[in-house]
Amino acid sequence: MTRAVLPPVGAVVAAFERALQAPGPVPAGLLGTLVELHANNLAQWGLEDAARAPEATDAVLATAKRGIDRLNLARHQFVERVDTLVEEAVGQTVGAPPVTESPGMVFDRLSVLVIRLHHTELASRLPAPGAEPYAARLPALREQLMWLEASLERLLRDLCEGERSFLPYRHLKLYGPTARGVWPASPL
Repeated sequence: MTRAVLPPVGAVVAAFERALQAPGPVPAGLLGTLVELHANNLAQWGLEDAARAPEATDAVLATAKRGIDRLNLARHQFVERVDTLVEEAVGQTVGAPPVTESPGMVFDRLSVLVIRLHHTELASRLPAPGAEPYAARLPALREQLMWLEASLERLLRDLCEGERSFLPYRHLKLYGPTARGVWPASPL
């Protein structure tokens, strides 16, 4: 397959930003999966805010925690799906030097950074003096976004050209008693 099936990173950022303003129909393919990942990240951000609210009751915290866990699992599934779609689009060159983060993991970081920048921009519009510390963060966040976009664009180009490879992300976390070293009486 060719690079044409991969959306430019700038187009992904623009889709993320549009989704923050007015969620609309989800596009098809990789871009659609990325928009769904972004919506999931935004929902998780909201639950994390609710859980951190000083007035949050124990019931609110418990509900938020369960929601965060559900959304975090979905996030891992989206990252896996993104990696699968990227791998199908570019193929992989055997023996190409590997990268440390898969494209799905980087797109996930990009989504969270766009959300962070959005919320910081909103906070920077608070009445003075409340906005000043947030406004001071904006240049650093914009610089991080610029660097992450450029790095991801380079990663995708290198993958398409066979200069780099990646190990698709797989969510392999253990939950429950096994994760604590308590082994079930019989194999599952």
